[in-house]
Amino acid sequence: MTTRGSPPDYPRNPTYGQGVFRRRIRLEGRPGRVVAALEDTNHGFCVTVDHDGTQVTAIAPEARRTPYSTCPEAGTRLQALVGQRIDSAARTLNLQAVPTANCTHWLDLTVLAIRHAAAGPVTRQWDMTVSDETDTRDAEIRLYRDGTELACWTARAFMLTAPAALAGRPFYLGFGRWASQYFEGDALEQAFLMQKAYFVAQARRYDLDAVAGEPAEASPSMIGACYTYSPEVMARGVRNADAIRDFSDDDSQLLRFS
Repeated sequence: MTTRGSPPDYPRNPTYGQGVFRRRIRLEGRPGRVVAALEDTNHGFCVTVDHDGTQVTAIAPEARRTPYSTCPEAGTRLQALVGQRIDSAARTLNLQAVPTANCTHWLDLTVLAIRHAAAGPVTRQWDMTVSDETDTRDAEIRLYRDGTELACWTARAFMLTAPAALAGRPFYLGFGRWASQYFEGDALEQAFLMQKAYFVAQARRYDLDAVAGEPAEASPSMIGACYTYSPEVMARGVRNADAIRDFSDDDSQLLRFS
């Protein structure tokens, strides 16, 4: 799945238009530690962040389900965040780790875990849902915190269509620039959770299990986007088999990594 160039020539998902993309993130605060997990249609990641109350002392990543064979290697790149303050802004942490040198989703999870450390022994769960976008229906992007809905936006073709105050703004390239000026604090973090969910939800359009074994080099427009698509890694990355899950009708399976 790519939106950086022309749409990929992949087999279409025959159930697209009838389902829902779901992503769940759970952050469990413990004394001196945060245990974090993320799962969605295409990904399954965990990370444990240890800290001394001021800064990160250790990071232990675990890849549970990934699109490409090379994705798990990106876990080593997260070590760049050891020593960072737990009260750092997300932007500061991302700049320290260099997003294009990491797995985007694993890095996002780790940044959330580090920032959650300051909350102490608290568990937080984020859920994002994105309805399939069709010719006659915009995608609905909903954000929930601990089961309570916080926001509902709609989008079409990577542009926001609602709420009215955001209509017409880009929801992919250029999003970070305007969102960082429009939102701040927790609201900015939540906006990015919704944007990332919408982006990954586009993969539901395709039957990616049907192209298992495809080399990462088959997506040249993605070069430089993340660890697997970095020039030195693309040559050996291969799309994994049995890597897709459809949680449209059963969100209870999320974070079970089955």
